[in-house]
Amino acid sequence: MKLFLAFTILIFVFSYTNSFSAQKPDKPNIVLILADDMGWGDVRSNGNMKIETPVLDRLAENSLSFDRFYVCPLCAPTRAEMLTGRYFLRTGVSSVSQGYENMDPRETTIAQILKQNGYTTGCFGKWHNGAWFQQHPNRKGFDEYIGFMVGHLGYYFDAIYQHNDEDVKSDGYATDYFTSQALDFIEKNSGKPFFCYVPYNVPHSPFQVPAKYFEKYKAKGLDDELACIHGMVENMDDNIGLILSKLDELKISDNTIVIFLSDNGPNTYRYNGVMKGKKGSVDEGGVRVPFYISWPEKIKPGVTEQLAQDIDIMPTLLSLCSISDRPELPMDGKNLTTVILKNANPHDRIIFSRQGFYPLSRCADAVRNNNFRLVVSLQDTLLFDMIADPAQKQDISENQPEIKKELLSAYLKWENEMVSNYQVQTTIKAGFPEEKSITLPVQDAVLSGKVKFSSVHPNQSHTENWVENGDSITWKLDIQQTGKYKVELRYGCPADKLGSQFKLSSNADSFDFAIDKAFNSEILPNRDYVPRSESVERTWDWMPIGTISVKKGEEKLSLKLIDKKASEAGLIKAIRLIKF
Repeated sequence: MKLFLAFTILIFVFSYTNSFSAQKPDKPNIVLILADDMGWGDVRSNGNMKIETPVLDRLAENSLSFDRFYVCPLCAPTRAEMLTGRYFLRTGVSSVSQGYENMDPRETTIAQILKQNGYTTGCFGKWHNGAWFQQHPNRKGFDEYIGFMVGHLGYYFDAIYQHNDEDVKSDGYATDYFTSQALDFIEKNSGKPFFCYVPYNVPHSPFQVPAKYFEKYKAKGLDDELACIHGMVENMDDNIGLILSKLDELKISDNTIVIFLSDNGPNTYRYNGVMKGKKGSVDEGGVRVPFYISWPEKIKPGVTEQLAQDIDIMPTLLSLCSISDRPELPMDGKNLTTVILKNANPHDRIIFSRQGFYPLSRCADAVRNNNFRLVVSLQDTLLFDMIADPAQKQDISENQPEIKKELLSAYLKWENEMVSNYQVQTTIKAGFPEEKSITLPVQDAVLSGKVKFSSVHPNQSHTENWVENGDSITWKLDIQQTGKYKVELRYGCPADKLGSQFKLSSNADSFDFAIDKAFNSEILPNRDYVPRSESVERTWDWMPIGTISVKKGEEKLSLKLIDKKASEAGLIKAIRLIKF
């Protein structure tokens, strides 16, 4: 009996030990917060005494802060690099509108790999890496998506967003709304590993913010533009505080990696240390941003001088989460785990910056190492000592010809590889078997005749000046499956301009229709604190106009004015194809 009892205890201990050793440590949660058009200098702890950012200041103090962290000069390229770990031209992204922001569907995002490894994933805010079916966040690894797909939101109060594949009407200010959705997601998924991506849309224009923030900074004597920008940042700071408090409330802060950064330099000339340049520039001020990474269980707070950039985020996070899976297309970023966890000494590396896929005559590119920045344009090639001259005031090319030669050689090799392999993604791929509807905004069409966009900035624009018969707009499509669709028009037309006839044509089908239902497209109440250059936001209605067939393969969908009945045929925002 004693022998049997001892044997039973031995089996129990052995089984318990094996069971315990087989359990893997909980994977860390990830909260990735991205600001839009916020500069390095828009944080009080970076020396800006006119702004109040107590949450970000505290996050910086409790994080490992990268003093030299770089992104792209524009937002869509940064987002593509951050999500894929690859240089933006490899992903098909090269600019911010008219299809040049579209990510190649073959790219693998960090959300896709995390999801494959047991993470629940959510994205709340500005996407800006393609609005078509394959590029939608739900198809790029996110279980939950609430936000807007393009690069510019025209109105920040009570806006219409996408909730997965459906439209949803929001309440309140955009930043507050995105935060509330992120908080719900975190609470629902707090018992399992989650990836919560919060790409805010501030302080990107239009310059709108709840009044109390604006009035606070006006009372400090700031002009309207700066008062609004600082107010937008402080409102975001408050919202980040809500996210961090939710992690504390749920007792999951210690095992949550929190990252904060911005997608490019400041969108106006304002305090940014002594750095030269702003958004759109490859100078230091256009591409250097705050970057904080916190993980209380693992990461010791401090500051590192290690050069790093957005392409490093994906490989580093996968390593921190002990995930060995890698995308089929190789990443360009470096795994910074040893720097982050072991406080390893910074090593020299090269950071490349490019404004987009433009001829060199239209832009400048740059290459930077620990000490120097080389800025290359058609006009000249300038070398700056970033330690002795952080404001880039003195070209030292003549004094350092070997360094200039070395950096220029590295840049030309990189630039040739990027440009030679770039594949534009401006063709609209649509008509997938599971795709229920296709919305085609006019900003993605080619205009012909006197019809024009409502703004020089295509995002969120509509077409107007439909004044001459024969004027048209055309979308270029790559249809995946032959099909027949009901068609709706998003438009505005007062009663005194009704009756104009249009023709909608595909390669093999067409129909005529008239705008015969009045809808007064009204400009939304003006909440801008600074006059905008973008199109004003308006009310719109949808009107059914007919049915059309499209065939698999290359397709052109053309909307043409054929018989104008008044001084102008109305305003047109989009068409929508709904599968039968």
